[in-house]
Amino acid sequence: MRFSGMPHRPKPPIMIVAPSGIRATASAALATTLFIASHSNKMTLPVHPDLEQAISFHDSIVAEGSKALVGYDTAKALANVVLLSEIPTSYDKKENRQVNAGNLLLRGVPGVGKTFFGVILAAISNAKFVRLQGRADMQPTEVVGFQMINPATGELMTEFGPLASAEVILLDEINRIPLKSQSAFLEGLQDRTVTVGNTTYELPAFSFAIATMNPVELGQGTFPLSEAATDRFAIMVNIGYLPPEEEQKLVHFDFKRVRLNALATKERIIELRGAINQEVFLHPRLAAYIQRLVAATRPYNPDTDWYTHSPSELVEHGVDLGASPRAIICWGRLAKVWALLVRRRTEVYPEDIQDLAPYILGHRIWLGPHAASHGLTTDTVINDVIERIPIP
Repeated sequence: MRFSGMPHRPKPPIMIVAPSGIRATASAALATTLFIASHSNKMTLPVHPDLEQAISFHDSIVAEGSKALVGYDTAKALANVVLLSEIPTSYDKKENRQVNAGNLLLRGVPGVGKTFFGVILAAISNAKFVRLQGRADMQPTEVVGFQMINPATGELMTEFGPLASAEVILLDEINRIPLKSQSAFLEGLQDRTVTVGNTTYELPAFSFAIATMNPVELGQGTFPLSEAATDRFAIMVNIGYLPPEEEQKLVHFDFKRVRLNALATKERIIELRGAINQEVFLHPRLAAYIQRLVAATRPYNPDTDWYTHSPSELVEHGVDLGASPRAIICWGRLAKVWALLVRRRTEVYPEDIQDLAPYILGHRIWLGPHAASHGLTTDTVINDVIERIPIP
């Protein structure tokens, strides 16, 4: 069911001018939303200063990023949403360490600019950036590090890999990395820790991972991305070709002359994440709506201890594995950031949740072997689920 109203909130929030009447899941509608939002920056009433700064920061990133990356307004907005989200980790020695962003997965054909997303987000935060190029012969020790005996002193020394030290890490062409080495990322992408030898180390407080993958070179030195690895990315964005009028700009584009400026400190970005999560309101009934949407992507399957039938026949007959609880954890927090940055609101509406559905569920729904022969796609499944789950 598409958005048609909003549940009652006991204490209405202070609002920012927001576009209305825009449907959630169509790409054209998202582009319209972004255009309207970018021209609707005037606030009707004062809001929390951190929220104002978050909006300004988002607009500045888009403007600064346009120096290095032409077009892709929706993808840029989604990247900012992930950067400014606060996703809790499952391993947490410190009570207040819920400061980590989600991880971003970019899927697209070669040459469309996926790598520049990592470069831009590292530059605007003045963060330590490491690019790790996927290779078929990559070993796990190249990712997390290793221990060895120092021949000069005889002492055990630890040499950390890029995952342990980078603040923004780009896992370029992650599907070129064999499954054994893909597993080396799992702990870092979820718990924000790495284990070298018998010791577990925390990653930097500002830690953000972006992975790119190529969907067309299957079987040519590439490996499937495992369900466990895929699920650790908050959202996946498909990066396609630019429209002709924007692609034409590349003819005279000189990447060597691009200079990106730092727009905020890493510490300030962490503060903004916390402020958005604290100040943007998500109604409990919409939290339940998110749970029902995720549950509806799962087919009845005793092998996974899931004994509930989905209201969608497409799910029951065409899906092998639906979305995990991680989708629920990410969805509410990402919806808060989306509502603020794109819709210019301090409250989440159902349309915000629907906007993000293709990006949060698209890589978490695994179709059965015969789905393609029947023309079934993940987008078709997601749209059917949204239509069948009533808005509270």
